Amino acid sequence: MDLTDKFKLLVGLRFDSVDQDILETKSAVLSSSSQSQVSPRIGLVYELNNAVTLYSSYSEGFLPLSGTDASGDPFGFEYSDSFEVGAKFSYQGITGTLALFDATKSNMLVADPVNVGFSAPIGKANSKGVELDLSTYITEDTKFNLSYAYIDASTANDIINADWGVPIKKGSPLVNVPKNNLNLTLSHKTALLGKELELGASYQYTSERLGDAADLTFNLPSYQLVGIFGQVNLTERIKLNISVNNIFDEEYAQSSYNALWVYPGAPTQFKMSLAYQF
Repeated sequence: MDLTDKFKLLVGLRFDSVDQDILETKSAVLSSSSQSQVSPRIGLVYELNNAVTLYSSYSEGFLPLSGTDASGDPFGFEYSDSFEVGAKFSYQGITGTLALFDATKSNMLVADPVNVGFSAPIGKANSKGVELDLSTYITEDTKFNLSYAYIDASTANDIINADWGVPIKKGSPLVNVPKNNLNLTLSHKTALLGKELELGASYQYTSERLGDAADLTFNLPSYQLVGIFGQVNLTERIKLNISVNNIFDEEYAQSSYNALWVYPGAPTQFKMSLAYQF
């Protein structure tokens, strides 16, 4: 709704009702649960001028968790709330968005520290940071995009690491969440043999991040990836896409479970696809 010529208000309510029956075939235990939840959402927009728009939003949500704990009790629901404030702007041919956010999730599933092989809904985490997106045309046919995110993600309650039985204090960083992510894309539109053609290159930087929740000294190193891509309109309805990811075949650690289990990143990948528009 328009409060004034410059202020706009968004208000929403989401109602969910969930009934869940779970049969554990091994123990032949049947458990039932039901829950209703109202999730509010509110946003406020202020048009400062033709070039800058300010906004803020708050929302709550929940997610049904399927399964049961070691006692056969249903996990219940994962709850979340998030707050964001930012600005959308356009200046000298540059458009972009700057946002500050703070989000919390509770009743998250984590490994049960007592009953091996089971999960327990005891986790809680907080994530806050800043996001920046910029887009501009260097020439009439050449476009540049920049996307950057700084994320500070940490535990919001004390937990016990399931693998080693080590206590993890509130405020400890989350595993596999880098503080800095940067993505750059440059694309150019042209023509080849009378066909519309778009060529481009991408760059990704991911900073160092924690690799083991029980060992705060074990970090996965930062890495950089470069890719190229192309798209050609073969006909009015058929498009051919070709991309090469990690063209320099950089060896890097994508993620880890702990210091003894690290998942390597993908080597050079070639992808081709055809799209048909009906």
